[in-house]
Amino acid sequence: DNHQALYAFAALSLIEADPNGYAEAIRRSDWATWEHATKEEYQSIMSNGTWSFSTLPANRNAIGSKWVFKLKHNADGTINRYKARLVAKGFSQKEGVDFNETFAPVAKLSSIRILLSLAAIHDFHIQQMDVKTAFLNGDLDEEIYMQQPEGFVVPGKEHLVCKLKKSIYGLKQASRSWYQKIDALLTSSNFNRLHADHCIYVYRKNEVIFFFALYVDDLLLISNSMM
Repeated sequence: DNHQALYAFAALSLIEADPNGYAEAIRRSDWATWEHATKEEYQSIMSNGTWSFSTLPANRNAIGSKWVFKLKHNADGTINRYKARLVAKGFSQKEGVDFNETFAPVAKLSSIRILLSLAAIHDFHIQQMDVKTAFLNGDLDEEIYMQQPEGFVVPGKEHLVCKLKKSIYGLKQASRSWYQKIDALLTSSNFNRLHADHCIYVYRKNEVIFFFALYVDDLLLISNSMM
């Protein structure tokens, strides 16, 4: 009820703000929870084969990395989870060296409105999905080196850097790499990309039809059949 919501928001006001970086996080009383979040993120990155350790070439610079912390809340103000994300300091990338093209299309809002209207008229099923760590799925064409993240410098490999094989949040080409990956997957699965909107895909087989909309790392699926 309203009283519970007020209590939840009152309790929320007593919680400290999100840590501004790793050094601040380790000094907090709730560090154990944030530490668990960083380990979870690091494990996800490593299991995805995001980088390999390498000696930094003499003519190259390694971009930095940073931990970003965010406390996620439910609609009623209660804590959902502690989220830690490792982000590359892409502002130090150099065009023609660390990146080339950066643009990635997203579905037009007008296209999404049309799809939702069609779903309402024809009573289609609507499913929305947020792809967890979507950008980590993108493959890199460029040769990029990054410093090892704070708190996770590997003993005995302190002199090495991370040679990125997969995209990571913060890179200038991160969203483009993710788009290229999901586009290749969908087109190879017999989805047709619309010429009018390159983030809308259509699949037809017999009486079954699927519309697929891509908006950054959110996916919207509208169909006349349940998956």
